Amino acid sequence: MIAEWRLSVLLAGERVSEVMDAQFPSASGIAQLRGIVHAPERPKAGLVISHGRSNDLRNPLVRRVAEAVVSEGIWALRFNFRYVDAKGQASRDLSREEDDLRGAVRFAREALPSQKIFVAGKSMGARVCARASADPDVAGVIALGYPLHPRFRPEVLNPPEWPYLMKPALFVQGNRDPFCDLERLRSELPQLKEPADLVVVEQAGHSFEPIGAKRDTFPEVREAIVRWIGGQIV
Repeated sequence: MIAEWRLSVLLAGERVSEVMDAQFPSASGIAQLRGIVHAPERPKAGLVISHGRSNDLRNPLVRRVAEAVVSEGIWALRFNFRYVDAKGQASRDLSREEDDLRGAVRFAREALPSQKIFVAGKSMGARVCARASADPDVAGVIALGYPLHPRFRPEVLNPPEWPYLMKPALFVQGNRDPFCDLERLRSELPQLKEPADLVVVEQAGHSFEPIGAKRDTFPEVREAIVRWIGGQIV
């Protein structure tokens, strides 16, 4: 396990968080993964953040989530699934990505021996979080733009990850997301094994891009995440 300090963030002359590169193995040890850690001075919880199918840890939403939670005293890790650095593709059943996420959670547990650790995922990353939620070190799941069905095809039923979702969850969805019919999502959330909360960002798409009037939707996403984690660790 290798880590290299990159940056200290200072406020009023005092260190409030640090950013570092990190390398760690997947849960099986088959793959070596890389990520970026955002570490507050006194972490009160941890958040492992996974990206979507066509992006990586540099995705603006993934980065902004990490920066937002660390400002609230929450340790954060954003990382690449193995296929990104191998210039490949995600596995069909997301089993390799689940192995990667579980490895990231183990890395987080070593950094945070006693705090709760949550996992968050953008789009496909949310599906992986659902698959990995049975991991005993995962306290809860945050789904950012969950792809409930193929684009504009809400008639395709039974998300394959639903049976795996074993922990409390927060779903943050744009109301204009072509991959998630909200009425269908509302009807299915009560079927999950643990409580699930839903926050809808109005006039926003799959990645919370604004539809219509130009605006920054991220403050709504940030508020939903920070409030939910706060409620889970009280």
